[in-house]
Amino acid sequence: MEAVVPSDVVLKTTALFTAEELEPRAGCVAVRGSEIVAVGSPDKVQPFIGPDTEVIDAGNKLVMPGFNDSHMHFALGSIQKDEDFCCDLMFLPSEQACVDAVAKFAAEHPDNPWIYGQGWYSPAWENPIDPDCRSLDALDIDRPIVLSDFSMHVVWCNTAALRAVGIDRNTPTPEGGLIRHFDNGEPNGFLSEPQATNILLDVVLNKPDLDASLLKSMRKFNKLGITSIGDMYPLGVTTPGVYDIYDRLASEDLSTLRISYYSALDAPMAESQALRVRHHGERVRMAGLKYILDGCPEAYTAYMHEPYLNAPTGKDFRGEPACNQETLDRMMLEASMNGFDVRIHAIGDASATMIIDAVERAEEVCGNKGARFAIEHTDNLKLEDIARMKRLGINAAIQPQHPIGGLGQGVYEESLGEERMSHMWRYREEADGGIHLGLGTDWPAVMSIDPIDTVYAAVTRSEFDGHPAEGYFRENALTLGETLQAHTLGSAYVEGFERRLGSLAAGKLADIVILSGNPFEMNPMALRDLEVETTIFNGRVVYRKDEA
Repeated sequence: MEAVVPSDVVLKTTALFTAEELEPRAGCVAVRGSEIVAVGSPDKVQPFIGPDTEVIDAGNKLVMPGFNDSHMHFALGSIQKDEDFCCDLMFLPSEQACVDAVAKFAAEHPDNPWIYGQGWYSPAWENPIDPDCRSLDALDIDRPIVLSDFSMHVVWCNTAALRAVGIDRNTPTPEGGLIRHFDNGEPNGFLSEPQATNILLDVVLNKPDLDASLLKSMRKFNKLGITSIGDMYPLGVTTPGVYDIYDRLASEDLSTLRISYYSALDAPMAESQALRVRHHGERVRMAGLKYILDGCPEAYTAYMHEPYLNAPTGKDFRGEPACNQETLDRMMLEASMNGFDVRIHAIGDASATMIIDAVERAEEVCGNKGARFAIEHTDNLKLEDIARMKRLGINAAIQPQHPIGGLGQGVYEESLGEERMSHMWRYREEADGGIHLGLGTDWPAVMSIDPIDTVYAAVTRSEFDGHPAEGYFRENALTLGETLQAHTLGSAYVEGFERRLGSLAAGKLADIVILSGNPFEMNPMALRDLEVETTIFNGRVVYRKDEA
């Protein structure tokens, strides 16, 4: 019998969550190099313990795969959380509070050529009306000011910013975007959707020293147990060569995060193919293509089957998709024929139907070539479309913090009505319908990047302060086991990476987390008391709470 080569690390626990089952059990995990070599009972793993093996006894603390945030904008979030680059406007109660914060930030950063901020959310303001340039123009600041909202779909800016990029009364509104105007025809500093907002953001979001911000985020993510991400188009930054920066950090062994990135679906196919050839490693990989088909209900840009109740554009308005069905069909067919996975943002139910129709037509023409499709967000879905998603193998990438962040503000009740609002974020029906779920946050457009907060939101459907105690439409909550599985193995599946990632199994990459307790023995409302005690990435401990 061939001798067993000892492992580098063995973890023991009475609460081992492999993600291949929905409940934890007692067991051990043996790690050698960057891979898991054994999982099972102490007797099974004992032969892998040698004189130099580090044995970590976690007691009754949960040992699980590293968290995988399947939908975020990593480079953008990294610079938006850089306190010297971006003014934090999250949770401010009014337009004036945001203006005051901008004034303070500008005074503290006199050398910043542009003043950039992010996180304002007008539906939660004391006076919930959309802002315009007048309040910013009233400041004694001659620099351009550009402020992204919480969702990253809307920009509020001053007149100096409009002038800096050449937006005036004669600027045509880009297809799929919105540039609002005063009654006199002048632009009012409120723009929505990337086709319009990127006119400004392409200029302001170019940070030359991006490396430092990325590494800072990686260390923060490791502290929270995040070891993998799905990095979605749009990047949100215009620093050249971002994907190559990711690759360089990995090749220099500085990166402690697996990045599966998705570039633009509507880019030339030759460019997408070149990226796939260039980036195909286990730390940085071009995983597929992404498209944004609609916007969000707050801006009346989510494409709905039924009209909005209070849209300023008229009673029959139901939003508009970024492209027509024929164009979407063509792009999806080309991607499918070339073997690319595709993930498409759809918050409106009509947009989701368009995607499902496009997948169906693509498969009718070329069959399933192994490409995977996912709808991002699935805030609004018709029940019959869930069944179609299952039949066609379409996955759902969901962000459980979005319901608790939006339902308490009243914006959806006003724009969609109570009946439609009660059927938003149908996670329970998606899970019961057999849809593969991947969990994420849409960082930085989220209240918290902490996976524990995302788990709490998925299980309780309550806000972070515990309100409402019964949760928002808790009948659509997920179980704890489903949530942890979706935040690990489910995310890896959506990313097409489940053969190497997402569960604790021999032959898979050794990305492992130890929590401070066992959430399966806790009151769900207390889940946010949990912390990450240890994070292992690629077989190496990259965070220990007692050493932080």
